[in-house]
Amino acid sequence: MAAERYLARVAAKDEGRAEIGGRQHLLEQVHRRLLMPAPPAAMVPELFDLATLLSSRVASGEISLNWAAYLYSNYWRELSQERPSGTPRRRKEELQAILDRQVEFFAIRKRPDVPGVRVGDLLGADGDTISLDEIEAAEREGRELDLR
Repeated sequence: MAAERYLARVAAKDEGRAEIGGRQHLLEQVHRRLLMPAPPAAMVPELFDLATLLSSRVASGEISLNWAAYLYSNYWRELSQERPSGTPRRRKEELQAILDRQVEFFAIRKRPDVPGVRVGDLLGADGDTISLDEIEAAEREGRELDLR
């Protein structure tokens, strides 16, 4: 939930300023890890919504990080082919329905022995994670967290 709340705040801050800089920066990091080119600006809002929806499922272990990478990259590829302008933008409810269908189609199930992915897991930290309090404090203070 912390990841989803943080991502929702990034989106709200961008939308309040009528810009996409925060969302674009985070998606560029995701694309870099997936060895994909950065998304065009027109696709950033929709792709960010998809990433936000995936984040809570990955954190809970419902969807593995590998499946999330597949679902996200496949969606990006199809979006690039079918709607390169990013319009019309799909609503979160539509994206949620698409994810639900894909989870059902691929029979993706939570493995009982896998707890989910935490921020520290993504950063390669050995038990050293960033708490929600630290994320919120950094946002209030307007400073970037060192995620290395």
